[in-house]
Amino acid sequence: MAVEPMALDELSWRNTTPELPPVRKSEHLLGSILVAAGVLSEEDIERVLREQQASKELFGVTAKRLGLVRDEQVIRALSVQYEFPSSAEDNALGPELFMAHDPYSARAEAIRSLRSELLLRYLTDSRKMIALVSPRDGEGCSVLAANLAIAFAQAGERTLLIDANLRTPRQADLFRLGEGPGLTSLLSGRASLQEAIFAADPFGDLGILCAGPRPPNPQELLGRVAFNYVMESLPANFDVVLVDTPALQKCADAQIIAARAGACLLAGRTNHTRLHELTACKNKLLASGVDILGVVVND
Repeated sequence: MAVEPMALDELSWRNTTPELPPVRKSEHLLGSILVAAGVLSEEDIERVLREQQASKELFGVTAKRLGLVRDEQVIRALSVQYEFPSSAEDNALGPELFMAHDPYSARAEAIRSLRSELLLRYLTDSRKMIALVSPRDGEGCSVLAANLAIAFAQAGERTLLIDANLRTPRQADLFRLGEGPGLTSLLSGRASLQEAIFAADPFGDLGILCAGPRPPNPQELLGRVAFNYVMESLPANFDVVLVDTPALQKCADAQIIAARAGACLLAGRTNHTRLHELTACKNKLLASGVDILGVVVND
């Protein structure tokens, strides 16, 4: 069957750039968000658009150059525009949570790469839980867990971060949650799941189960049937569950937690963690039947 060639006028629309109407000051989306936030006025928008026509810069770049907005205000507005939760507010979250404060940095991109690897290579409907383990204190395990949890929530994954470091917990401080019930409250029967899990603003898909009041017997609490129940039941309500743990060389808690989780990421720090320490951790965890997904080296 012969195919008749299309007439040129039938293709003309593909090569014709329609003349777009000029953008009025109130119609610029980023500008409208900044106006709604009380950062810019309508007159400021008009000034930026006039300057932008000459400079050909992005709206936010021009507004910053004119001294009308700060960098964190543009980041916050872009987060609203693209439905990408972040937090540029001072003291809203701990400064170490760079996925919230500086989501366009090189280290944030590295966390996103790690997130992608885990989603592609490990996480499934039946494998949702990962423990984060380091040989010693000060190797960035808690900060890694927190930023990775934010990264998953930013991707729209329903994420739970459990602070199972009952000896030196950090997640409540990092997320500025203050004192309240947590994992120890659950394990001792003093709180329900609904009372113990906090929403991490502004990340609607992120829940935090803090360590809770510090107990005198952390290892005994983790050895209870209640801890097994928590670790088995929580993944049903989430897409990803990350578990922060105490240093493995410090106590056996991390080994117990990782065994319940089934898989772990090892965390080390440049010029701090020794290779033989990581090897010793790996051997302990493998002996407990834990899948080791990789090693993350923090700067």
